[in-house]
Amino acid sequence: MRTRILIVLLVSAAIVVAVLGPWSPLWGLRAVIVGSTTTTQDTGLLDVLQEAYRAQTGQPLKIVVAGTGAILQQARNGDLDVLLTHDRDRELTFVADREGLWRRAVMYNWFVFVGPNWPEWAPVEARDELSRNATSFLDLLFEHRADIAFVSRGDGSGTHSRELALWSSAGIDSANLTGAWYKETGSGQAETLRVAVELGAYALCDEATWNRLAAAGLTGDLTVLVRDPSRMKNQYGVIPISQSRHPAADEAGGIAFATWLTGPGGQAIIRNYRVGGLPAFYPDADDPSA
Repeated sequence: MRTRILIVLLVSAAIVVAVLGPWSPLWGLRAVIVGSTTTTQDTGLLDVLQEAYRAQTGQPLKIVVAGTGAILQQARNGDLDVLLTHDRDRELTFVADREGLWRRAVMYNWFVFVGPNWPEWAPVEARDELSRNATSFLDLLFEHRADIAFVSRGDGSGTHSRELALWSSAGIDSANLTGAWYKETGSGQAETLRVAVELGAYALCDEATWNRLAAAGLTGDLTVLVRDPSRMKNQYGVIPISQSRHPAADEAGGIAFATWLTGPGGQAIIRNYRVGGLPAFYPDADDPSA
Protein backbone atom coordinates (compact mmCIF):
# COMPACT_ATOMS: atom_id res chain seq x y z
CA MET A 1 0.00 0.00 0.00
CA ARG A 2 2.77 2.43 0.93
CA THR A 3 4.55 1.68 -2.34
CA ARG A 4 1.37 2.44 -4.33
CA ILE A 5 0.87 5.74 -2.46
CA LEU A 6 4.50 6.72 -3.14
CA ILE A 7 4.12 5.93 -6.85
CA VAL A 8 0.92 7.99 -7.05
CA LEU A 9 2.63 10.94 -5.34
CA LEU A 10 5.66 10.79 -7.62
CA VAL A 11 3.50 10.59 -10.75
CA SER A 12 1.37 13.49 -9.53
CA ALA A 13 4.46 15.59 -8.83
CA ALA A 14 5.81 14.85 -12.31
CA ILE A 15 2.54 15.96 -13.89
CA VAL A 16 2.53 19.22 -11.88
CA VAL A 17 6.11 19.99 -12.90
CA ALA A 18 5.29 19.22 -16.54
CA VAL A 19 2.29 21.56 -16.47
CA LEU A 20 3.60 24.43 -14.33
CA GLY A 21 7.32 24.18 -15.07
CA PRO A 22 10.29 23.72 -12.76
CA TRP A 23 10.21 27.37 -11.62
CA SER A 24 6.61 27.50 -10.40
CA PRO A 25 6.00 29.82 -7.41
CA LEU A 26 4.77 26.72 -5.60
CA TRP A 27 8.39 25.75 -4.88
CA GLY A 28 10.35 28.95 -5.49
CA LEU A 29 12.12 30.56 -8.39
CA ARG A 30 14.27 28.46 -10.65
CA ALA A 31 17.78 29.92 -10.73
CA VAL A 32 18.76 31.47 -14.06
CA ILE A 33 21.82 29.56 -15.30
CA VAL A 34 24.62 31.93 -16.28
CA GLY A 35 27.61 30.55 -18.17
CA SER A 36 30.66 32.73 -17.65
CA THR A 37 34.43 32.75 -17.93
CA THR A 38 37.16 31.96 -15.44
CA THR A 39 38.43 35.54 -15.69
CA THR A 40 35.19 36.98 -14.30
CA GLN A 41 35.39 34.45 -11.48
CA ASP A 42 39.09 34.90 -10.74
CA THR A 43 38.65 38.66 -10.42
CA GLY A 44 35.79 38.22 -7.93
CA LEU A 45 33.30 40.12 -10.09
CA LEU A 46 30.92 37.19 -10.58
CA ASP A 47 30.23 36.88 -6.86
CA VAL A 48 29.44 40.59 -6.62
CA LEU A 49 27.11 40.51 -9.64
CA GLN A 50 25.31 37.42 -8.37
CA GLU A 51 24.70 38.91 -4.93
CA ALA A 52 23.58 42.28 -6.34
CA TYR A 53 21.18 40.71 -8.85
CA ARG A 54 19.53 38.60 -6.18
CA ALA A 55 19.26 41.63 -3.87
CA GLN A 56 17.81 43.93 -6.53
CA THR A 57 15.46 41.50 -8.29
CA GLY A 58 14.88 38.57 -5.95
CA GLN A 59 15.96 36.24 -8.74
CA PRO A 60 18.65 33.67 -7.91
CA LEU A 61 21.43 32.85 -10.36
CA LYS A 62 23.33 29.62 -10.84
CA ILE A 63 26.83 30.31 -12.15
CA VAL A 64 28.65 27.84 -14.41
CA VAL A 65 32.31 28.75 -14.96
CA ALA A 66 34.63 27.55 -17.73
CA GLY A 67 36.65 28.94 -20.61
CA THR A 68 34.65 30.72 -23.31
CA GLY A 69 34.97 27.80 -25.74
CA ALA A 70 33.56 25.35 -23.21
CA ILE A 71 30.79 27.77 -22.20
CA LEU A 72 29.71 28.24 -25.81
CA GLN A 73 29.61 24.47 -26.26
CA GLN A 74 27.52 24.00 -23.11
CA ALA A 75 25.12 26.61 -24.47
CA ARG A 76 24.89 24.75 -27.80
CA ASN A 77 24.09 21.64 -25.76
CA GLY A 78 21.14 23.48 -24.20
CA ASP A 79 22.54 23.59 -20.66
CA LEU A 80 22.54 27.37 -20.06
CA ASP A 81 20.15 30.35 -20.08
CA VAL A 82 22.53 33.26 -20.71
CA LEU A 83 26.23 33.76 -21.49
CA LEU A 84 28.86 36.24 -20.31
CA THR A 85 31.93 35.55 -22.45
CA HIS A 86 34.85 37.32 -24.13
CA ASP A 87 35.41 36.19 -27.69
CA ARG A 88 33.49 38.55 -29.96
CA ASP A 89 33.93 36.60 -33.19
CA ARG A 90 32.68 33.34 -31.71
CA GLU A 91 29.85 35.16 -29.92
CA LEU A 92 28.64 36.70 -33.19
CA THR A 93 28.82 33.28 -34.86
CA PHE A 94 26.79 31.82 -31.99
CA VAL A 95 24.05 34.42 -32.55
CA ALA A 96 24.22 34.02 -36.34
CA ASP A 97 23.60 30.30 -35.81
CA ARG A 98 20.43 31.30 -33.91
CA GLU A 99 21.62 29.69 -30.70
CA GLY A 100 21.36 33.04 -28.94
CA LEU A 101 18.85 35.88 -29.33
CA TRP A 102 21.33 38.76 -29.54
CA ARG A 103 24.69 39.92 -28.26
CA ARG A 104 25.34 43.14 -26.37
CA ALA A 105 28.60 44.59 -25.11
CA VAL A 106 29.01 44.59 -21.32
CA MET A 107 32.52 45.67 -20.35
CA TYR A 108 36.18 45.44 -21.22
CA ASN A 109 39.61 45.44 -19.69
CA TRP A 110 43.06 44.72 -21.11
CA PHE A 111 45.22 41.71 -21.73
CA VAL A 112 48.87 42.01 -20.73
CA PHE A 113 51.96 39.89 -21.21
CA VAL A 114 53.78 39.10 -17.99
CA GLY A 115 57.09 37.43 -17.34
CA PRO A 116 60.47 37.73 -15.68
CA ASN A 117 62.03 41.15 -16.08
CA TRP A 118 63.61 41.99 -19.40
CA PRO A 119 66.29 39.40 -20.25
CA GLU A 120 69.72 40.48 -21.43
CA TRP A 121 68.93 39.45 -25.01
CA ALA A 122 66.14 42.05 -25.20
CA PRO A 123 67.98 45.16 -26.46
CA VAL A 124 67.78 47.96 -23.89
CA GLU A 125 67.09 50.56 -26.56
CA ALA A 126 64.15 48.48 -27.90
CA ARG A 127 62.38 47.70 -24.63
CA ASP A 128 60.16 50.76 -24.64
CA GLU A 129 58.85 49.89 -28.11
CA LEU A 130 58.53 46.21 -27.21
CA SER A 131 56.45 47.09 -24.14
CA ARG A 132 53.82 48.64 -26.45
CA ASN A 133 53.95 46.16 -29.35
CA ALA A 134 52.70 42.65 -28.70
CA THR A 135 53.71 41.26 -32.08
CA SER A 136 57.30 42.48 -31.82
CA PHE A 137 57.48 41.09 -28.30
CA LEU A 138 56.24 37.65 -29.37
CA ASP A 139 58.56 37.62 -32.36
CA LEU A 140 61.47 38.20 -29.97
CA LEU A 141 60.28 35.47 -27.59
CA PHE A 142 59.97 32.98 -30.43
CA GLU A 143 63.45 33.85 -31.67
CA HIS A 144 64.83 33.05 -28.19
CA ARG A 145 62.45 30.19 -27.37
CA ALA A 146 65.35 27.90 -26.45
CA ASP A 147 66.04 30.23 -23.50
CA ILE A 148 62.52 30.75 -22.15
CA ALA A 149 59.30 29.09 -21.05
CA PHE A 150 55.89 30.31 -22.15
CA VAL A 151 52.76 29.12 -20.35
CA SER A 152 49.50 29.02 -22.32
CA ARG A 153 46.03 28.23 -21.07
CA GLY A 154 45.61 25.87 -24.03
CA ASP A 155 41.94 25.40 -23.18
CA GLY A 156 40.03 27.00 -26.06
CA SER A 157 39.10 29.94 -23.85
CA GLY A 158 38.77 33.54 -24.98
CA THR A 159 42.23 34.23 -23.54
CA HIS A 160 43.72 31.27 -25.39
CA SER A 161 42.02 32.35 -28.61
CA ARG A 162 43.48 35.84 -28.27
CA GLU A 163 46.93 34.45 -27.51
CA LEU A 164 46.90 32.39 -30.72
CA ALA A 165 45.70 35.42 -32.69
CA LEU A 166 48.60 37.48 -31.32
CA TRP A 167 51.13 34.78 -32.26
CA SER A 168 49.58 34.74 -35.73
CA SER A 169 49.89 38.52 -36.02
CA ALA A 170 53.61 38.05 -35.31
CA GLY A 171 53.80 35.64 -38.25
CA ILE A 172 54.09 32.53 -36.08
CA ASP A 173 51.81 29.63 -36.94
CA SER A 174 50.23 27.78 -34.03
CA ALA A 175 51.72 24.55 -35.41
CA ASN A 176 55.10 25.89 -34.33
CA LEU A 177 54.00 26.41 -30.72
CA THR A 178 55.43 23.10 -29.57
CA GLY A 179 58.37 21.78 -27.65
CA ALA A 180 59.62 22.03 -24.09
CA TRP A 181 59.46 25.84 -24.07
CA TYR A 182 55.68 26.03 -24.75
CA LYS A 183 53.57 24.61 -21.95
CA GLU A 184 49.77 24.32 -21.95
CA THR A 185 47.94 24.07 -18.64
CA GLY A 186 44.41 23.34 -19.91
CA SER A 187 43.31 25.42 -16.91
CA GLY A 188 41.85 28.78 -15.99
CA GLN A 189 43.59 32.11 -15.69
CA ALA A 190 44.63 31.98 -12.03
CA GLU A 191 46.02 28.45 -12.29
CA THR A 192 47.91 29.31 -15.49
CA LEU A 193 49.50 32.29 -13.77
CA ARG A 194 50.44 30.10 -10.82
CA VAL A 195 52.32 27.78 -13.19
CA ALA A 196 54.00 30.74 -14.89
CA VAL A 197 55.15 32.03 -11.50
CA GLU A 198 56.48 28.60 -10.56
CA LEU A 199 58.45 28.30 -13.81
CA GLY A 200 59.51 31.93 -14.13
CA ALA A 201 57.74 31.90 -17.49
CA TYR A 202 55.96 34.33 -19.80
CA ALA A 203 52.16 34.30 -20.13
CA LEU A 204 49.16 36.24 -21.39
CA CYS A 205 46.55 37.22 -18.83
CA ASP A 206 43.85 39.79 -18.19
CA GLU A 207 45.05 42.71 -16.13
CA ALA A 208 42.30 42.44 -13.50
CA THR A 209 43.26 38.87 -12.56
CA TRP A 210 46.89 39.93 -12.51
CA ASN A 211 46.12 42.84 -10.19
CA ARG A 212 44.15 40.64 -7.80
CA LEU A 213 46.92 38.05 -7.55
CA ALA A 214 49.59 40.75 -7.29
CA ALA A 215 47.70 42.37 -4.40
CA ALA A 216 47.68 38.97 -2.69
CA GLY A 217 51.43 38.56 -3.22
CA LEU A 218 50.99 35.62 -5.61
CA THR A 219 52.83 36.87 -8.71
CA GLY A 220 56.35 36.00 -7.55
CA ASP A 221 59.15 37.54 -9.56
CA LEU A 222 56.99 38.17 -12.63
CA THR A 223 56.07 41.63 -13.82
CA VAL A 224 53.88 43.19 -16.52
CA LEU A 225 56.05 43.63 -19.62
CA VAL A 226 53.65 44.47 -22.47
CA ARG A 227 50.52 46.59 -22.73
CA ASP A 228 49.37 47.03 -26.33
CA PRO A 229 46.05 48.96 -26.44
CA SER A 230 45.68 48.53 -30.20
CA ARG A 231 45.78 44.71 -30.04
CA MET A 232 44.97 43.64 -26.49
CA LYS A 233 41.52 44.97 -25.59
CA ASN A 234 39.55 42.28 -23.76
CA GLN A 235 35.88 42.76 -24.65
CA TYR A 236 33.00 40.93 -22.92
CA GLY A 237 29.50 40.35 -24.27
CA VAL A 238 26.22 38.92 -22.97
CA ILE A 239 23.88 36.62 -24.93
CA PRO A 240 20.47 35.24 -23.83
CA ILE A 241 19.85 31.71 -25.14
CA SER A 242 17.06 31.15 -27.67
CA GLN A 243 14.21 29.08 -26.27
CA SER A 244 13.04 28.21 -29.78
CA ARG A 245 16.40 26.46 -30.29
CA HIS A 246 16.63 25.11 -26.74
CA PRO A 247 13.15 24.56 -25.22
CA ALA A 248 14.50 23.98 -21.71
CA ALA A 249 16.19 27.39 -21.60
CA ASP A 250 14.69 30.12 -19.44
CA GLU A 251 14.64 32.74 -22.20
CA ALA A 252 12.79 35.34 -20.14
CA GLY A 253 15.22 34.88 -17.26
CA GLY A 254 18.19 35.17 -19.59
CA ILE A 255 16.84 38.35 -21.17
CA ALA A 256 16.12 39.84 -17.76
CA PHE A 257 19.66 39.22 -16.52
CA ALA A 258 21.27 40.48 -19.75
CA THR A 259 19.10 43.60 -19.68
CA TRP A 260 20.03 44.28 -16.05
CA LEU A 261 23.72 43.67 -16.72
CA THR A 262 23.76 46.16 -19.60
CA GLY A 263 21.49 48.64 -17.81
CA PRO A 264 22.24 51.21 -15.10
CA GLY A 265 22.25 48.68 -12.25
CA GLY A 266 24.74 46.21 -13.67
CA GLN A 267 26.91 48.84 -15.33
CA ALA A 268 27.26 50.79 -12.07
CA ILE A 269 28.44 47.68 -10.23
CA ILE A 270 31.03 46.98 -12.94
CA ARG A 271 32.18 50.62 -12.91
CA ASN A 272 32.67 50.64 -9.14
CA TYR A 273 34.30 47.23 -8.75
CA ARG A 274 37.97 47.42 -7.79
CA VAL A 275 40.77 44.89 -7.58
CA GLY A 276 43.83 45.92 -5.63
CA GLY A 277 42.43 49.45 -5.55
CA LEU A 278 42.26 49.59 -9.37
CA PRO A 279 39.28 49.29 -11.74
CA ALA A 280 38.85 45.68 -12.80
CA PHE A 281 36.60 46.31 -15.81
CA TYR A 282 35.22 49.29 -17.71
CA PRO A 283 31.47 49.19 -18.58
CA ASP A 284 30.70 49.86 -22.24
CA ALA A 285 27.14 48.67 -22.90
CA ASP A 286 26.50 52.05 -24.58
CA ASP A 287 29.14 51.35 -27.27
CA PRO A 288 27.35 49.84 -30.30
CA SER A 289 30.65 48.88 -31.96
CA ALA A 290 32.05 46.94 -28.98
